[in-house]
Amino acid sequence: MSTELRKTDYYRELARKVLPKNFWTEKTITADFIVERASGSYLIDVEGRKFIDLTSQWSTNNVGNVHPAVLEAAIEGLKQYGFLIYGLNLHKPVFELAQELLRIAPSKKLTRVALELSGTGAVDAAVKFALGVKKRPHIISFLGQYHGYYTGTLNYSPESAEARRYYESFLGSVSILLPYPYEYRAPAGMSGEEWGGFIVDYIEDNILRYQAAADRIAAILFEPIACEAGVWIPPDSFIHGLRKLADKYGWFLVADEVMTGFGRTGRWFAIEHWGIDAELVPLGKGICGGIFPIAAVYGSEEAMASEVIDYGTTFGGHPAGCLAALANIKVMEQERIVERSAKLGEKALKRIKDWPERYEIVGDVRGRGLLIGIEFVKDKRLKTRNPESARTVYIESIKRGVVPLMDSGDWTLRVQPPLTIEEETLMHSFDVIEEAVKIAEREFKQSS
Repeated sequence: MSTELRKTDYYRELARKVLPKNFWTEKTITADFIVERASGSYLIDVEGRKFIDLTSQWSTNNVGNVHPAVLEAAIEGLKQYGFLIYGLNLHKPVFELAQELLRIAPSKKLTRVALELSGTGAVDAAVKFALGVKKRPHIISFLGQYHGYYTGTLNYSPESAEARRYYESFLGSVSILLPYPYEYRAPAGMSGEEWGGFIVDYIEDNILRYQAAADRIAAILFEPIACEAGVWIPPDSFIHGLRKLADKYGWFLVADEVMTGFGRTGRWFAIEHWGIDAELVPLGKGICGGIFPIAAVYGSEEAMASEVIDYGTTFGGHPAGCLAALANIKVMEQERIVERSAKLGEKALKRIKDWPERYEIVGDVRGRGLLIGIEFVKDKRLKTRNPESARTVYIESIKRGVVPLMDSGDWTLRVQPPLTIEEETLMHSFDVIEEAVKIAEREFKQSS
């Protein structure tokens, strides 16, 4: 018998030796899955096995893995420009991208564009604009939001207590943190709408009375849909209430669309579901089809043109990234990808809507467009979180050739496929996930 290691085992051992020890390294090792190449809706591992990609790499590859038109645009950009710092040497693609982004912007109030390298950088820049322009020290943000893993953005909101471990000293230096409401976990006796209204009222009745005066707050930072937290879809009362507070007290509204933007929720941008304006909108991930790192921030005239605010990054606004983003927007419009996301998302939710009634461990399914969450519980009445079953479903799905999305210690499995995924491929994926749910359900019952 040969003692030669499989390629997967070789890379798993290498990961243990050379990569930082964190959740992602351990998850890769556990999943027995090392990618060698990607194409369309699929990932191919080092053993030649083909997997359906339900992650689109955290909603980055919205037009599919390695879209040829976007790839070609980036290559041509590298050939023509190499690298130029757009803050020092303004180049043509910067203006072209800014004009295109403003054309598809979710609000006419958004008239300016700042370019960044990553979504985290875009959020950080947006907060810097808000604090600098308003000349106030605080923002309001919400628990469970994901704005990035940098020590600065961890202050704006912790995705989890573990993500903030050893960085607790940043707590409270900028952000005033509040719960983020979503219907499934509304407090007993409250509807989702009532909970949303309560949070808005709490800001006015308690935060402004006891924690910070209104003229010391610069902005409200929030995700229109909290993706990393588990696809938390907020009630209308919450979103519209935030807008009213911002108007009343002269705060900026900062809508983090890094993950929800570019068609993910069935609209170009998630805030369009509520028809509200925001003064600052960070963008990233899906902006360039995953081909070249780039991000951006939309801003109003006041937010970006009333004061000189120092911000920047060396590689933000890279010419190749700008051209990839331009090609990505063109592909999305030509292939009507936003409309496709909305329609296919409706079919996907219909396929799994009865899982909470059929399976003891499934507490809730929810989503907008092709951003879908399946929440696992141990007790339907108490809604006790069940990360063990979620992890079983995650691993068993990968074993069967489907790669969903699950975060560190999470109890919600997410489905965020390329928006170009074939309908039959997506529905087959749910068949596979359902088979994994049945396995997890049997294990749960045996251990109870």
